[in-house]
Amino acid sequence: MADLGRQLHEYLAQSKAAPAPPPAGGPQEEPTGGGAGPWPSAFLGPGWRWPWTAEADPWLPGLSLWQRLAGAALCLLLAALCFGLAALYAPLLLLRARKFALLWSLGSLCALFAAALLRGPSRLLREPSRGSLLYAAALGGTLYAALGLRSTALTALGAAAQLGTAAAALLGALPGGAAGVRRLGGLLGAALRRGAALPV
Repeated sequence: MADLGRQLHEYLAQSKAAPAPPPAGGPQEEPTGGGAGPWPSAFLGPGWRWPWTAEADPWLPGLSLWQRLAGAALCLLLAALCFGLAALYAPLLLLRARKFALLWSLGSLCALFAAALLRGPSRLLREPSRGSLLYAAALGGTLYAALGLRSTALTALGAAAQLGTAAAALLGALPGGAAGVRRLGGLLGAALRRGAALPV
């Protein structure tokens, strides 16, 4: 027991003598965004972080955190306006397919700009997934077909590709991925077949 006490005193003396240097290039703590405290992690889990950071992004060196938040709020407002106008054209989808696809794509682009302002473009594009690259290509193709070529058929094709890549990205984000969705679909199908076989 005396040996354990001596080792503890030596260890404490060493730690007081040489403080540990901060880790170079390691992960840094992000601010909680205006003193909001630990409440998000209590509801959303301990690994939850705010979607924005106070650190300056290399691609946006002159913008402060509040300027980026204001820009993201403006982009989200424009995205909501575009999505709302696109929803007004939804009943006339066959007659105004190009306007619907153009408004929906512009809303998606504004929402992506808002995410880039919150996270920082370099952090958002650091490790893009295949699904996000396909979605960006479909979005660009839809905008080019609607604005540049003014082709309704190509715009509709681009919008269909955009919806397909967005659905694939959402399925990939679900726990279990596509295999989990297939398993869930099989379970729901079996439950529906059993329900249909029951006498009324």
